[in-house]
Amino acid sequence: MTKSEAYKNFKEYETISDSTREDVSRIALKLLDDTFIVKAKDEDREDYLKARNLFTLLNAFFSFMDFSLYSDEEKGIMYIKTTKDTNRLHLKKLDTISLLLLRYIYDEESQKASLRSDITTTLGKLVQEIRKTDIYRNFDGKSGEFKDALRNLKRHKIIDFDGDLTSGETIITIYRTVLLVVDTKSIEELTRQILLYRRSNNEKI
Repeated sequence: MTKSEAYKNFKEYETISDSTREDVSRIALKLLDDTFIVKAKDEDREDYLKARNLFTLLNAFFSFMDFSLYSDEEKGIMYIKTTKDTNRLHLKKLDTISLLLLRYIYDEESQKASLRSDITTTLGKLVQEIRKTDIYRNFDGKSGEFKDALRNLKRHKIIDFDGDLTSGETIITIYRTVLLVVDTKSIEELTRQILLYRRSNNEKI
């Protein structure tokens, strides 16, 4: 959307009610903070539905800041992407390894689940997959760095969990946002990305 088109579309803002203006402000701030609004998350569901109705207005607003707003109704995700090479998400190595393996687990589990099912795994399963890579020696999933990685991915709405991060039985929900963040076409391609990290110098956690 060009700036002139955005200006024309944003004129609608002058005609909407005060409560709708508050919705626009709240949703815009949420997207700027979190990047994603996920319909599957209870705290996002209402804003997701409102954002769908306000899509043209919100997209015009973000265009002024060189962002584009996207709606993926199949995945139930509303998200923004910068049109410039700025504001990219920078992850630490362990965050990235965890993210790649969560995508691997997502693909694996989605073959068993129905299309409408949430994809879940356990903390123990993720730790096991990290061990298999041989990237980290004696990895047991108990380090503060690993817990921080999981909290970071939760904050960015890639996953969700509500439990003890020291228990292998803790359930992790993997949201469909992982499909957008790790854009890979096949398990083979995903495996190659993981192997690139295996070839790098191992780090001890």
